[in-house]
Amino acid sequence: MATEVQERNVTEEPGSLSYAEGIAWLVLDDPGKKVNTLSSRLFEWFAERVAEVERERPQGLVVLSGKPDGFVAGADIEELQQAQSKEEVLALLERGHDLLFRFSELPFPTVAAIHGACLGGGLELALACRFRAATEHPKTKLGLPEVQLGLIPGLGGTQRLPRLIGVPDALDLILSGKQLDARRAKRLGLVDATCHPTDLRQAAVRLLALQGKARLGMEKKRKGAQPFASRTGDLLARTPLLAGKLVWDKARAGVLAKTGGHYPAPLVAIDIVREGLALPLRRALDLEAGAFSELVVSDTAKNLMTVFFLKNEVEARAARLARGAGEIGTVAVLGAGFMGSGVAQVLAEKGVPVILKDKDLPSVARGLKSAAERFNELKKRRRMKEPDVKLAMARLHGTDVYEGFGRADLAIEAVFEDLGVKHRVLQETEAAASPRLVFASNTSTIPIARIAEASRRPENVVGMHFFSPVARMPLVEVIRQPRTSPEALATVVAAGRKMGKTVIVVNDGPGFFTSRVLALYLNEAAYLLMDGARIDQVDAVLTRWGWPVGPFALMDEVGLDIGRHVAEILVQSLGERVAAPPIFERLIADGRLGRKAGRGFYLYGEEKGKKVDDSVYRLLGWQEAPRPIPDREIVERCVFQMLNETARCLAEGIITDPADVDVGVIFGFGFPPFRGGLLREADRQGLGSIVERLDGYAARHGERLAPAPLLREKARKGEVFYPRGPRG
Repeated sequence: MATEVQERNVTEEPGSLSYAEGIAWLVLDDPGKKVNTLSSRLFEWFAERVAEVERERPQGLVVLSGKPDGFVAGADIEELQQAQSKEEVLALLERGHDLLFRFSELPFPTVAAIHGACLGGGLELALACRFRAATEHPKTKLGLPEVQLGLIPGLGGTQRLPRLIGVPDALDLILSGKQLDARRAKRLGLVDATCHPTDLRQAAVRLLALQGKARLGMEKKRKGAQPFASRTGDLLARTPLLAGKLVWDKARAGVLAKTGGHYPAPLVAIDIVREGLALPLRRALDLEAGAFSELVVSDTAKNLMTVFFLKNEVEARAARLARGAGEIGTVAVLGAGFMGSGVAQVLAEKGVPVILKDKDLPSVARGLKSAAERFNELKKRRRMKEPDVKLAMARLHGTDVYEGFGRADLAIEAVFEDLGVKHRVLQETEAAASPRLVFASNTSTIPIARIAEASRRPENVVGMHFFSPVARMPLVEVIRQPRTSPEALATVVAAGRKMGKTVIVVNDGPGFFTSRVLALYLNEAAYLLMDGARIDQVDAVLTRWGWPVGPFALMDEVGLDIGRHVAEILVQSLGERVAAPPIFERLIADGRLGRKAGRGFYLYGEEKGKKVDDSVYRLLGWQEAPRPIPDREIVERCVFQMLNETARCLAEGIITDPADVDVGVIFGFGFPPFRGGLLREADRQGLGSIVERLDGYAARHGERLAPAPLLREKARKGEVFYPRGPRG
């Protein structure tokens, strides 16, 4: 009997099982990893512990983590990626399902005591427990992010979650991959109790003490806590009539609108949830396992898992570079415009004191207002609480003078893209600041070495290229000029990581890496327009290929005048090969600067949306319908020009690692993640075939499309960018 369980401790990697006062404490703690993952090794150990507690029959069992900041971060992705066949994956899943089903059927209460990341397989393990307690700590997040890897939850998530919190809320979590904090999870009924981290064990014990009517009352209260709309939607979804079909059709339509059909996993998830609800749980789990095993060997999942590993590799490299940096103290942000205020807001959100400076107080006020609007948006979305918003805004000190710069460790300059202006701001900053100050310029094109020419301490000058909008774009490109010191580089990389960004480090040159590559992509779209392609055709073809927006829509968002300025700087150093086609000058002369002017390639009115401005074609001198351009040519000319410029950047040493390339294009400006990255896509298509296609385009449309020497050389030798395949 449970009361007869002797107090003892049994330790065996990767965790421990101990008993105290009739309660079994099962601690997951894989000593070989920073975070717990559900690997085959851990599952074998877990199965032995389940068998033991089945024999011992304690009064209750608590599952918790021995890691300081995480419960279970998910399945072992590396093990999944190495699986050679769907049969191999299916065998793994069936063992996992059998184990968790046994665990869920234990004849005594079980509690998942959650602190830190409880994601994917970790949440599915928690769902197999009768109760869940979670800490109200920023690091505690619950979610099912499998769709971000081209997968569906595979250890019961598609079946246990809808049965627990209802179909609408479950589908929202499964299809979006979003992560919830403990309070939000409790409101949904996913978590039964929340607590301070120091009270987690006591909270678990209190849940174990719930017996009989008290437990039944909690379960009724959990269901009653769901919003009326969620309960109604859940009822409709379970109805086999027309109303039920409408729920599922709406979910499918939403997925297709968001993904363009490029990601099969969300659509599969909808079907599995719907079909599984009509089955007993055990059979529904078999349905889930079969669908998961099909997805995991698909190209989409393999590419997305590759991106996951490439991103981890890049972030690990950045972490090593940042080791020489001290704690990030006060940061001065120079320029309170859209970019500068965005940088300041993110820094303040992450707990960093910020001095936000501009030329006059009205400009500073606009920057502070922009930051406050972002914080209020986070509050509305329940990402921040009112006291946290006030505290973050208190970290922002606006000024039009350099007072207080002596205490700043880092200055991030985000002023107008003009070398003279940047030189003046750099000199004024150095005059007011400590000699230790690191100066980072947020420029998209100007070589950092040229900016550093005005510095007293050029070894402290670095580039820090953010992407717009700063709060949402995950990448920052750090640029190392020849005289940049390791200490300055470490400081800037550490600041980027503090802001929650993925950091790639590149060497100096006009446009660095991302601006050069993106400029050639946009230029070629404009050349296609001049050759006869229609604006909406080009944008539609490239979004169908996987881009989030088409190139003409993107140019309108950026501003055609800004694009022209970038092109002028690139031409000064790289020559006419990178010159923008004349259509830009014609549009700018006609007052078409993009969305900010109400018209560019598209017209923008008061109503939502945009429409192509057909008068653009008159600026091109079209007298009659030009020759049609095949969709394939549109994709290849734009994407191959990106590849061409990337090859030149690699040859020049601007960027050196394929992982940085693919992470840069995906997280910097939206290269389709499901394709695995620009260089992975090139390897897939074959460099020999690409060179042959480029030669054909160059013969018809000019030398700008001729293959870069490095690309031609690799094709001649039969080489690829990833000789051993992308890491992972």
